[in-house]
Amino acid sequence: MGDMIYLQTSYKNKIMEILNNQDIHFVTREFYAESANWYTNEDMKSMIDTLVWLSYTEQEKKDILNKDIDNYFLKI
Repeated sequence: MGDMIYLQTSYKNKIMEILNNQDIHFVTREFYAESANWYTNEDMKSMIDTLVWLSYTEQEKKDILNKDIDNYFLKI
C-alpha cells in the first residue's frame, strides 16, 4: 500500500509541476488539465504509462504519434 501512495504522490507532484510551468504553452497545459486520463489519473498502470510518455523527447513523441496514425489508416 505504501508503494501505491508513493506513486500517486509522486505522480500528482509531477503533474502539478507541469501544469504550473509557465514555459509550457497555455493550450498544452489546459489540454492536460482537462484530460481525465492525465490529471485525475488514479490507475497505477496509466500513471506509469504517463510518466514514461513524459520521459520521451518531443521528437520521440512525434514519431510515436505519427506511427500510430499510419497504423490507424492502414487498418481502415
